[in-house]
This record gives sequence, structure tokens and C-alpha cells, in this order.
Amino acid sequence: MDSTRRAAARSFARPWEPATRIERELRAAAGTGDPDAFLRVLAGCDLFLYVPREQADTGGSVRWGTCRDRAGAWCVAVRTAGERLPRRAGTVVQRTSLRSMAELWPDARFGLCVNPGTPTEMTFPARPRHRRRWLKAVRVGGQDPAGPRPVALLTKYDGPRSGLLAQALACGAPLAVRNGVLWNEIGDVYDDYALDGQLLRESWGTTTHAHWQVQMDALLQARNSPGEPEFVLDVRRQLAGADEVRVPLDVWRATCATALADLGAPDGLGPLIQELIGRILRYEARFRADGLLPPEGYVRSAAAYDYGRAVNFARWGLSARLCGGQEARDAILRAGALAGTRHTSWEDFSAGYALGRVLRFDTEEFGEWYENVLEPHRVLTGDPESPWRTLPWD
Repeated sequence: MDSTRRAAARSFARPWEPATRIERELRAAAGTGDPDAFLRVLAGCDLFLYVPREQADTGGSVRWGTCRDRAGAWCVAVRTAGERLPRRAGTVVQRTSLRSMAELWPDARFGLCVNPGTPTEMTFPARPRHRRRWLKAVRVGGQDPAGPRPVALLTKYDGPRSGLLAQALACGAPLAVRNGVLWNEIGDVYDDYALDGQLLRESWGTTTHAHWQVQMDALLQARNSPGEPEFVLDVRRQLAGADEVRVPLDVWRATCATALADLGAPDGLGPLIQELIGRILRYEARFRADGLLPPEGYVRSAAAYDYGRAVNFARWGLSARLCGGQEARDAILRAGALAGTRHTSWEDFSAGYALGRVLRFDTEEFGEWYENVLEPHRVLTGDPESPWRTLPWD
């Protein structure tokens, strides 16, 4: 028995249940006896290869992992999101798709084995005429491997779904749902080893553990985002008091101006703060119209944006091998605990996350940056399986 199959056998010694809706759909498709139905499910989801880390680090071509299927034939092994193997030091994940595999198949003598060693295992021959069948399934409903994943809630049923860790992971759910990846898993759950490393390098300037720690500290201290929004929101929150009375606009503006003077802020900061108050009011009006806020609601804090990203930054760092599993877990738990000190509910957290993101990137166009927070909010507040529907905030 090869190492891949031994690892799978250990993982599935207990009675098997589908790990996500993907494996549930695969099992149902396999039960129909129609291989095309199985291929259609594969065409609409991520597939994962396991490759040597040393080869992935070189940036060149890598050797796809192989296994023997139930009949003993050698195959290229791929796994779906819920059936990934435990992390191993010398092996990393590479994300692919049915379309990419059909177009880049290395050797027609090998078949394609999906989820070897599990009840959803199925083998497909891979000669040119067979791969044309794969591409037909892709045309019916597959996703573009070069494009973004569809917005989707993906839950790992045997992952954390209750308790503090689940609550903390749920703080990262807006970004996980936006990217169509598992929200309640800490391991290799985003793109893959190389792409997560590229994201950290290009978007965060992070290539080492020390860089990762600096950025994580900034996120957990809510310092990654500009401080001005939190200043004006904090002023309004203090004026509202425990009873959360409505704060007149002129009082809010005047109090911010007085606070800046008391702090000895530069003269040029005052007009910027007043402009920022106007932006916040306009965004809040749009949030109410779109259901991100209740009719009389307002945003208490935008710190949710840093805390929500901290959860995902921990998972990216772990996938890219820039931090350890315990470090990632501790950072995620810390982000969840801190979110509880600034926000009062999942809806309050979501509004704060949305405001932090649009103030950072959107210019009141209410375009892609806004839609990227509105869509996940609607999924997370509306889907019965959502952690925001099944987990308490406290």
C-alpha cells in the first residue's frame, strides 16, 4: 500500500461521512452510476494535487503525485477540499481544476483517481477522447481556473462548528465566503502553497516568519487600517453612551474637532476628519438600504476589518509555511476574543468589517469593493448553515 493510501486509510478508519457538501454531491453522483454526473461536480470545484515542496520552491514544473486505485492501476491522484490529507513537511498542496488537468495531462497511460482511499474514490481513464469528455463537463458548469471562485459558504462538517475556535474562525468568514473556501479549517485551505506565498509576498510584503509576525501584530492591534475612522467612530460611540442614544451630527462634528485640538493634532487633519464623517454617513445610509445595517443602526467600530483579516492572514501564513500550526491557532483565537471587545453581534461585526474595507479601498463608487462585502454578508446572515446563524456571538 503506498503512503498516500495508508494515510487515507488511517483518516477513514472511523465511519465515513462527507466532509463538505462537495463530497456529499460526489457520493450522490457516484450512486447514480453516471460518470458524467460525477465529472460535472468535479468541474465546479477546486481539485488539489500533492507535490514535493522542494520542487514547488523552484517555481518550475512539478511531478504530480500518483497512487494505485482500487483495481491496482497507477493514477494521478487528486483530492477535493474536504478530503485533503494531513499536512506533511516535505509535501505541499497545489490547486488545480478539471479543466487544467484536461489541458495539461502529463501521460495518457495514467488515469485520474479522485479521492483515493475514500468512499468517493473514482477513477477516470485519461486518453485524449476521455479528456474531451472532461472538458464537456467543464463547459456545462465548470469554473474558470484562472478566475475567482464563486462566492459560496463551504463548511467542513467535521471541523470546528462550536466553541471558541469556531467563533473565532467565523470572524474570518466574510473573506472565506468571498473566496469560496472552507471557513472552519486552519490547515491548507486557501489556494495552495505557492499562490498563498505569492499573495503574502505581493500584497503584504511578507516572505519570512518575522514579516508574518509584524503584520499579524498590526492586525491584532487594529493598526493595519488607518486610525482616523476608528477615532471618529469612537467619539460617536462615547457620545451615544450605554443607552446608544442618537448623536446629532453637529455634536459629533464639534466633539471630534475639540478632541483633535486637545490632542494637538496638525491643522490639516481637521478638515480631513470632517470629510471622513461625511463619507461614513453616506456609507451607513447605503448599508441601511442594502440590509447591512438595521433602519436606525450605525457602525460602532471598524476594527472588525483587521480582526477578520487576521484570521485569514493566519491561515495564509500556515499554508505558505511561514508560521506553525499552534501560532496560527493562537492568532485566530486572539482575533476572535478581540472582536468580542469591539462588537456586539455578528451583524454589528459585519457592518464594521464592511465599513473598514470600503473606507480603505472604495471611493463611494459602490462597485466591486462594496459588492465584495455585501455578497458575503447576505450569505452569512441568510444561509441556515452559516456560522453566523448557528453560533452565538458571546
